[in-house]
Amino acid sequence: MSRFNTFRISIEEYYRANKRDLPWRKEVPVPYEVWLSEIILQQTRVAQGTPYFHKILKAFPTIESLALADEDTLLALWTGLGYYNRARNLQKGARQILTDFNGQLPERYDELLKIKGIGPYTAAAIASICFKEEIGVVDGNVYRVLSRYFGISTPTNSTSGQSEFQALANACIQGTKNPGMYNQGIMEFGALHCTPKKPNCMYCPLSDSCHAHNSGATTELPVKLKKGKRTKETLHFGVVQNKKKVALRKRGTESIWAGLYEFPQLDSAPQHGQLLAEPILHKLSHKDLYCNFWAVSEAEISGDYNFYSKAEAQELGMPIIIADFVTNKL
Repeated sequence: MSRFNTFRISIEEYYRANKRDLPWRKEVPVPYEVWLSEIILQQTRVAQGTPYFHKILKAFPTIESLALADEDTLLALWTGLGYYNRARNLQKGARQILTDFNGQLPERYDELLKIKGIGPYTAAAIASICFKEEIGVVDGNVYRVLSRYFGISTPTNSTSGQSEFQALANACIQGTKNPGMYNQGIMEFGALHCTPKKPNCMYCPLSDSCHAHNSGATTELPVKLKKGKRTKETLHFGVVQNKKKVALRKRGTESIWAGLYEFPQLDSAPQHGQLLAEPILHKLSHKDLYCNFWAVSEAEISGDYNFYSKAEAQELGMPIIIADFVTNKL
């Protein structure tokens, strides 16, 4: 038996014994639900993402209802998940499916890649789980498991590394009777067992033949190229209230919070204003934002804005730091 087959069989056995009961994991997978779950879980833990899966699916139970939804309503439901382009591209993809694929997700990997917002990982997940195509998924968990087991030190965030790991993932999945089970199995194994810190090597079904375990390289793999230094930015928001309503503006399309609602921004700390809270740190993937909220008069703000009650504001799509301030401070 080849090393690939030994690895695959062990992963499938692990999954059968340890898989979590998740709402999108069904005996007969629903393609729309699998797609929705995969988009939500990008950059998001399962525990955090699952409630969002339920409420978005309740609001938009079909691809058609998602395609026809008001964008502000979708973004409001998405508030707190971050990476809001995921939501926008999800809706663009739904509209594309309506017009180009008769309202049904295509069954083949190559066809899935044509849909807005569906990249190689998501296409592989849908194609394998829903339509049994033998195409390997590669995400952070898979990079970690494959690099440790097979002893691969090529950086996972390099072009050559991505090609190498995809080829290896495809080799491992060949010959399985259930590609979806294997793909979910290796992701589950990475999430629960072969974790970034303190992997459970003592009770690992793969430890005898794992390169990292046997060479003492567990903490060194996978290898990732270092990113540039994080930057810092200070933001000042003007909080204007009038008859129990607050001024909010919708951001443009070319910004970190494109299309979301926020308090009007000020160029600097106002001369006549009251700081409503200590500066709040909001961490993005690439920078730290230090946000200051000032009670100011309407004369201190400019640009387009409208006044909303607290209840109305909570129905809008807002960055989580703005949504939390509206909910807890107003």
